[in-house]
Amino acid sequence: MDVFVGNLPGSATLVELQGFLGDIDLRADFTCNKGHDRHGRPYHYFVARTGNREQGLALIRKLSGRVFEGRPVVVREYIRRTAVADWRAAERRVNSA
Repeated sequence: MDVFVGNLPGSATLVELQGFLGDIDLRADFTCNKGHDRHGRPYHYFVARTGNREQGLALIRKLSGRVFEGRPVVVREYIRRTAVADWRAAERRVNSA
């Protein structure tokens, strides 16, 4: 199961994240990403892979409700987006002048 852990400050270092996670052991194939919120502030999120669904749910329970550097951590099951081949509103995205 993949677990999304987000709303982490963009200024956070890997050492600080490891300190926050404490005894939670992440597999080597987790991915850490950066993004920007709607106000342009940077944030981090990562997707942690667990061995099975029970471990994923335990990780979600363990991290839910925690606060990291004043920001509430968002934790949920990560569901990949599928590619959309036929998007009806595609013409709205192109500015025609």
